[in-house]
Amino acid sequence: MKKCALVYNKNSSGCKEKVFNAVVQEIKDSGYIPVPINSDHQNFLIDSMQDLNEEFDIILSMGGDGTVNKAYEGFNRLKNEQKALYGHIPTGTTNDMGPNTNTPRYLPKIATRLLLHGIIEERDIVTLNDRAIAYVGAMGVLAPVTYLIDESDDKKDAGTFSYIRYGASQFFKNPELYKNIVNNPYNITYQTKNNEINTDAIFIAIFNAKSFANLKINPFADMTNGTFDVAIVHNPKELLSLIASTFVLEEGCMGSKKDSIFTTDYLKLTFENKTPIYPVNCDGDAIDILNSSNTIEVKTNKKIKQLVGRKFR
Repeated sequence: MKKCALVYNKNSSGCKEKVFNAVVQEIKDSGYIPVPINSDHQNFLIDSMQDLNEEFDIILSMGGDGTVNKAYEGFNRLKNEQKALYGHIPTGTTNDMGPNTNTPRYLPKIATRLLLHGIIEERDIVTLNDRAIAYVGAMGVLAPVTYLIDESDDKKDAGTFSYIRYGASQFFKNPELYKNIVNNPYNITYQTKNNEINTDAIFIAIFNAKSFANLKINPFADMTNGTFDVAIVHNPKELLSLIASTFVLEEGCMGSKKDSIFTTDYLKLTFENKTPIYPVNCDGDAIDILNSSNTIEVKTNKKIKQLVGRKFR
């Protein structure tokens, strides 16, 4: 029988004994030998991926979106070809990777079944200065909220509402998250293969996703075609318009007609006047990506063989 590694953190949400045992049983019922592995440190999936890839037929991670980020970076660093298929069981707070892989949030047993009886996609690994993201890299106004909350006592088991509540409180308490950026925007130059534009911006995001923070980014996103989506936001009015578009436009924010919201297969972003105080938000985690030239180069060079649930309603 084929072996399936179930990588989890016993202290994370969703790893209560009853839930965990149900997931293990689902793996057995799907015809695999489950091998539970406790990730005993933050970068376990990065550090262990080389060995896991050689030993197992399937690697399932169980946790939040930050866990997926570590898995993608682990596969990005592989010295040889990917042998083990990868799948993620969403059990975190917001779980944007759920809708991006056609698996339900907060239902680990069902998600496991959908993955193990689903399809395999060769998804793009988008890299920012060679550091992998699974679905989003964001910087600028309020972008650090999803990782700053982990350093506070404000994160409760209340799903997305935890982030809204914390972001609203920090809006007034921490000027570096909004006020200072709006009053003194980043002057940036961004280049694609066809254009070079200099402009001011308060928020920049790179997406390879259908949704982010429960917002409809691009429901028609193709995460296998070597491209990614970019949003450059110049002022608060544009930011509100961008958020509104995720609710009212069928294409999400990518339905906007603005030239600064586009799809590309290459991006070079340079900060000309100042750099973000906080690290880039990569799938909900803080990652120091900016190089000594204050530049971020975004591209897709590698693929990850990922288990995706069949589309459900």
